[in-house]
Amino acid sequence: MDLVITLIDVSGPSVEFVDILNKLLSHPYHHKHQEIAKHIQLLKSPTSVEYIDKVLETNFDFLEYTAAESEAIAKWFSWALYSIGTKDAIDVMKKYANVMDEGIKNEMQYRLKKM
Repeated sequence: MDLVITLIDVSGPSVEFVDILNKLLSHPYHHKHQEIAKHIQLLKSPTSVEYIDKVLETNFDFLEYTAAESEAIAKWFSWALYSIGTKDAIDVMKKYANVMDEGIKNEMQYRLKKM
């Protein structure tokens, strides 16, 4: 798994990898989620919105290895949604701007104000 992700890192963000990156975003058996989110942000593919939404639904349980607060992790995804910029991406940010988790809520509200 890590080798595949490393090869994508070396190749750079490419539309041909977007389906793989989308699926890897919520896959718990690697430690490259931040890098994958960055690639998705750079690719700006509307197909990524549903995958980001699914990750945000998890409350980041599978990302505990990062030892980061939810706001820091939510930033990865708010930037990606912001870059994608479609109505669906904005709707996902709005959805999570009203959740119980303060970190996720704060980050989504912040990013929405920048739209």
